[in-house]
Amino acid sequence: MMTLSPLLSPCARKQRILSIPTGFADGGSSCSSAAGSSQQSQKRKEEKCLQILRRFCEVSEIQLSDHIIFRYACLHHFKAAKAKAAIQNCHDKHYLDLRMQGELEEQFYSTALFPLPARLRTKKGNSSVFYMRPSRYNPTKTPAKKIIENLCYILNDRSNTRQQALDGVAFVANMKGWTMQNFSMDYCRQFMHGLQGHIVPTRVELFLIVNPPSWFRNVWKLMKPMLSRSFSRKVHIVKQERLGDYLMKGYEQFIPDELAAAGKNTSEIVEDYVDLKGYEDEEETGFEL
Repeated sequence: MMTLSPLLSPCARKQRILSIPTGFADGGSSCSSAAGSSQQSQKRKEEKCLQILRRFCEVSEIQLSDHIIFRYACLHHFKAAKAKAAIQNCHDKHYLDLRMQGELEEQFYSTALFPLPARLRTKKGNSSVFYMRPSRYNPTKTPAKKIIENLCYILNDRSNTRQQALDGVAFVANMKGWTMQNFSMDYCRQFMHGLQGHIVPTRVELFLIVNPPSWFRNVWKLMKPMLSRSFSRKVHIVKQERLGDYLMKGYEQFIPDELAAAGKNTSEIVEDYVDLKGYEDEEETGFEL
């Protein structure tokens, strides 16, 4: 496991934040313009769905902010009935209000699961990317709740603007060094549940399983029934040399150097992200529609 630098004082943290490369701070994205009529039609569809969901929450006495309602609508492609059912089934709202502190901060420092710089995007869909090294998580030593909170924090953070919620996210799992000691059915089921938007409302558009061991197909047989048919179509098992088929040109400079020689140091990626989000959470950065 990698050793990261000790936690910084508030003053030192603020100075460090100002020097962090803009890759993490730049959460927005650009999107190509659609034809005017098509754009207006989509906006009407979105607004109608949002009105239905706001009214539903009011009548049902479900307290959700406008940005969370928008995320549920977006997750379900603005189909009001599906979004309503998802809101009704959301029983543990603490996953929607996580902060970069305490045990969650410690979990990030394990370097098992973290987002890559926001400038990294997929070729299709312009989704931001987060990364996991499953060999760094052992379900017999660390409760599943910690890695699920780790996952949900990333999903929340990468749905922090309207455009981010629309673009969705992509997930890259580097299976190097992974063994059955890093697997349990309960942890796997919860994690797949989270990836499909059943814990917090963020849409995963792509799931790349990179360099799995030859016997992984036996595990995949256990995993596949946990996934919906539509989500299964988003999963691709690939060699690292094929990442360029899915990620934007020049992706190598943004991914960990354990996947590409020209990549970024894993410890530095995590340190930058934890420091930035710890500072932003203290400032209670708001949602932007």
